[in-house]
Amino acid sequence: MRPEAERRLREGFQRRVDEQSSRYAALLAHARQQAARFECGEVAAVFTAKAGGDVPTRTYVIALLPIAGIPAAIAVTATGIPGTLQFLMAYPFLAGAWIGLSFWLGREPKRQVLLYAFTEGFMLLDGPPADAMPVPWSQVTGVDPVWTNTYRPGEEDHPRPVLSAYRLRLADGRVQDISRSFKNVQDPYGEMGQLFKGLAPGIVGKTMPQLPTIDEIIATYARTPGRNMCG
Repeated sequence: MRPEAERRLREGFQRRVDEQSSRYAALLAHARQQAARFECGEVAAVFTAKAGGDVPTRTYVIALLPIAGIPAAIAVTATGIPGTLQFLMAYPFLAGAWIGLSFWLGREPKRQVLLYAFTEGFMLLDGPPADAMPVPWSQVTGVDPVWTNTYRPGEEDHPRPVLSAYRLRLADGRVQDISRSFKNVQDPYGEMGQLFKGLAPGIVGKTMPQLPTIDEIIATYARTPGRNMCG
């Protein structure tokens, strides 16, 4: 690639990153404040992910109650009481509405989770910000992979294990899971950028700004914890 073309490509990539960073300027500023407050070094990256949205077991039980009531509805109809036949005919529609409404109301609300990665620790914000405290990388005694079975169309009988998170074991006995769904807020390309680097590592790798992924943060800091402590 000619130097002029390489320069333009680099400038184009950087312009997109700058635009993305400006959207999260307040969040990046807050991360820097926390790094200074707890003396956790520099901000390595800020990540965001969506959590929640699961359906509790209790919701399944409530939602499927109409199915258990089918024998009773048939028995009532057999009594010949006026209106029971019409009720039986409407029962599937009423049950469907009940099931849909139950799942809609019973699903856990989705929420945004933040992770501030510092050079000397990390901070997970999944609740009131005032309750968040940094965890020094020096307190990480081990990192274990967390695998989740996933299914692809046409391969239902053969689930494929996928690395979904990292389980950090801390010196005080606690365990902290860090999901791989965390995305760098400054990265406008995400997984597409990783694909570009894989297809053209020479050109894209030299010109695209290097923004760490959650995998790289864990590999750099959690697996080789520093000697300094923040907090």
